[in-house]
Amino acid sequence: MGPATRFERVQRVAVDAIKAHALNLAQGSRRAQVYILTEYLWGEEGPEQAMLARSGGAEPPPWLAKLIAAQLADEHRHARMFRDRIETLGATPREAPPLVKAKLWWLDRACAAYYAKFAAGPIVVMLAAAARFEATGVRLFSRHVGVLEASGADRELLEMLRSIVGDERRHARSCAAAAQRLVAASEQADFAELSERIARIDRAFGITLAVRYWLLLAALAARDGITQKRGFV
Repeated sequence: MGPATRFERVQRVAVDAIKAHALNLAQGSRRAQVYILTEYLWGEEGPEQAMLARSGGAEPPPWLAKLIAAQLADEHRHARMFRDRIETLGATPREAPPLVKAKLWWLDRACAAYYAKFAAGPIVVMLAAAARFEATGVRLFSRHVGVLEASGADRELLEMLRSIVGDERRHARSCAAAAQRLVAASEQADFAELSERIARIDRAFGITLAVRYWLLLAALAARDGITQKRGFV
């Protein structure tokens, strides 16, 4: 994948700033915290696991099967951590909205032409997508870590997210390295094209979704502020 364009750099800075401000607004709001953690849960149980669990019907080589099994175990552990945290806040995780499944459907459609382009098979596409989602997870959780470090709030959540960031970094590197190991020299151009297509899908509607995220968290935090003043939970 080539270097980011100016628009992509501006988009990334804008999304990070909007979402970091939303996370700051959410501190101290039970409803907002539940929403944030539920979105993290959807990410751990959603496209990343789905992409890794699929191999196009082919049996991966032993070294890759071991890597996938270990990574899926980590993702399940992360999901359990988020579920436990949500339950500690007195809530029950909501089911993922159709948008989460739609992202995987969109990815399937956009990448279908590449499934037969690699000698190693569709697993190359799955690894490329998983590497991208894991790298996005690193940004997502690192942003929250930065907010918590600056505020000094919720040390327990901070340590949990730090441990997850470490896992996600390792996963992103492992998936990217595994994909490269499977891609022949003659397939590198196709792989670069595939990676860019996945990246475009991953960052689609970035600023629009960030603004929606801010509005949702601000509304939840405001609602908690109102109910707390009135003496309600």
